[in-house]
Amino acid sequence: MGMAFSDVIMTDSDKHITIADKQDRPGGHWNHSYPFVRLHQPSSFYGVNSRDLGSNNIDVTSWNEGLYELASGTEVVTYFDTVMRQQFIPSGRMQYFPMSEYLGDGKIRSLVSGAEHTLEVSQKTIDASYMNIAVPSMRKPPS
Repeated sequence: MGMAFSDVIMTDSDKHITIADKQDRPGGHWNHSYPFVRLHQPSSFYGVNSRDLGSNNIDVTSWNEGLYELASGTEVVTYFDTVMRQQFIPSGRMQYFPMSEYLGDGKIRSLVSGAEHTLEVSQKTIDASYMNIAVPSMRKPPS
């Protein structure tokens, strides 16, 4: 969700964006999905507006035959990593801090070293983690 929002801001303005991500790579909860999990909607409906996920093909074999392709979790994570490394960062308008957490008041802490970094926030801070999505692999089974 944070990358889709960032994509719109970067496409429709000249603003600079900083992302602090607790994960070691982009992809949010998809970094924790089970290997068999796929999107439940056509790949072309998911991701960021400026770059398609998948090739917008109709599957010709298997259980999804006749329907638009559904990306696997690995494909989704690879897609978001590609968007970050080939599009966002090279733009010069994106700072990306993986394995970091936002502490508030413009402060980011590395989850690896514990080092803190203070950002100069010129306009707004947006917390894209408020939904706090957790997939089953991220929590204890119910008792």
